[in-house]
Parts: sequence; C-alpha cells; structure tokens
Amino acid sequence: MFAFLFKPAQTPYPKDIRSLTSLRFFAALSIVIFHFTYEIDALREGLPGRFYTGVDFFFILSGFILTHSYIRAIEEGTFSARDFYIKRFARIYPVHIVTLFLSGLTTAGSIVLVQRMFDIGDSPSCFFSSILMVQAWGIHSRPCFNNPSWSISAEWFAYLLFPLLAAWALKKKPQAVMLLSSVAIILLCILFLYLGKPFTHLTAQGFIRIVPDFVLGIGLYLFGRKYELRKASAGTFYAVVGFMFLCFVLNIPDAMIVLIYALVIYVAAELSRQRVDTALEGAKLVFWGEASYAVYMLHHVIWEALPVPVMMRALDGSKVFDAPFWAACAVALVLTFILSKYTYLYLEKPARAWICRAFIPPEKPKD
Repeated sequence: MFAFLFKPAQTPYPKDIRSLTSLRFFAALSIVIFHFTYEIDALREGLPGRFYTGVDFFFILSGFILTHSYIRAIEEGTFSARDFYIKRFARIYPVHIVTLFLSGLTTAGSIVLVQRMFDIGDSPSCFFSSILMVQAWGIHSRPCFNNPSWSISAEWFAYLLFPLLAAWALKKKPQAVMLLSSVAIILLCILFLYLGKPFTHLTAQGFIRIVPDFVLGIGLYLFGRKYELRKASAGTFYAVVGFMFLCFVLNIPDAMIVLIYALVIYVAAELSRQRVDTALEGAKLVFWGEASYAVYMLHHVIWEALPVPVMMRALDGSKVFDAPFWAACAVALVLTFILSKYTYLYLEKPARAWICRAFIPPEKPKD
C-alpha cells in the first residue's frame, strides 16, 4: 500500500543511533520549559505546544531503543533478564535516589521557612514508595518528591514487562503491534477525557500511561528493522518536525501528537541508518542527549530550591512577584545545565559502570 514510501530494509540500524540520542535532549528540554512556565499564565496559555507530552516521546523512544539493544538476544535465546534489570537499574537509580533525597531536603526547608510543602503530594509513605520506584503504580493520588520522577517509576514498570512485551511482539507483524498500540492510545485518551482526567496528564497512574507508548516503540523498531524509507533526507525530517509544530498550533488532540512523535522517531532513526549528516549527529547535541536524564531529573529539584517567588505568589494570591519569578526561572535554567553536566559525568556514568561491574559477571571469551 505504501510501497512508494518504504522498501525492504537493506541496512541495519547502527549500534549507536546518534540522532535519537540528540532528540532525547529536546524532549527533556520540553519538560523543563513546561515546568518553568507553568506558573506564568501568558506563557502557559500562549506557547504553541503541549510540552508535557514530551514524556510520551520518551516512553516511545524507550521502547524503540531497548528493542534495538536486546531484540537479537531475545531471538537467539541469549537474553539474560537478570543482567537486563541490573543494567536498567544502574541506568536510572543513582541519579533518582540522589535527587529524591535532595527533594526531601527542599520539602523540609519549605515547611520550616513558609510552613508549606512545594508539592502537596509529599508524604512519608510516598517517599518510601519513591525509594522503591513504585510511586506511579497507582498507589498514591498525586506525584511527590521531585515531581518528574513519576515517569521513572513508570519506566521501571515498563522495564519489568519488557521481556514479555518484546517476546509477544515478535510473534506479531510489526504493523499489527503498531496498530494495536495506536488504537489503545486513542481509546485511552477518549476514556480518560470522559473520566475528567486527560490520559496525557496521568502521573501518579503513570504505569497505565507508559504501556501503549512503550509497545508502540517496540513495534516501531520491529517495523524499521524490516522496512526503510526509500529516501531519507534532512528535508524529510524537518518537514515532519514542521508538521508536528503545525499540529501544536492547530491544537489537535494529544493522541495524534503522540502518534506523530512515533513518526519523528522513525524518520530520525532513518537519518542515522542512511548516514544523512544533520545537526542531530553533532557531538554537542549527542552529549546533551546523553546528559538529558540528568537535566530531566535535576531541573525540578533546582526549581524547588528556589521556591521563594512561587511560595510568595501562592501565599499572596497575586502576580506582584513576577520580577523575582522571572529571575528565578533564569537562575534555575542556568543551574540546571551546569549541574546536569557534572552530574552526568561524575555521578551517573561512574555509578552505572560500577554497578554493572559489581553485579554482572564478565562475558567469558569465546573459543
């Protein structure tokens, strides 16, 4: 049906799909923008985009990348669930636990200074759930302590299911997997809109939100492994991104935005496969893509550490604190990038490597 667009894949994806690494930075940045502008009415209502859906981009991308990394081992029967879980734990937990405790300190400081918590969902039980990374499994009614970490809890849920989901997807046609997950996203968006809680706003119930996105990423990779674009070019990618922003401006439903994210990921991956040189392949963007997890996890903690304008506005109920609020935004943004760089280099990477060395036995040399 779409033979004019696709042909059987002749070249596998490269081991390191640099274009997708770079896109992680922009997805993280969209969440930073969302959180830093949420309190500013003019920006929240005027920006042509729903930046909170950047999390859904991450969820689809996660399914795609994990399938890229592990599907061959699953097919060949050499996949080790134990090693997989250790590697995923090593990837997310060190930064998560550090930012969790930092968030706990900012909550304690807010209580002492203004007798008010930054996030009203903060509680001892939610702190304990966050240590176990289960806080977004429907246990609590609100996210808590370093608000963005709900998505890490959701990711952990998807990681636990990944071997089963990947094995199931391998038994189906990729088109069927993508169609089923896409229909699930659309139906869930309709259902939760009817229930009064948009699907793309689910946080404390993030385990529901991630599954169809994650499965879409799995199916998308399996499709890309079989079919490639007849011709990928930078112009094709920019056209798809332009179409995405047009959809933002036209305010189309979130479900369609999420599906367009899958198209962006597929085309970007094609750029790397077909060796199309774009800015996404640049070393600086790739570095910030690798550091995007630190950006994502640190920005809200830093914002919590500069709570005075937000707290003063909340307590006063007026907008008279706009000037210090804007100053706090600028300071928080600069600190986010500075601290994220060093967190990635001196905490995230070394801790991940240490955990993997300590708990995963080295591969035996082949005869």
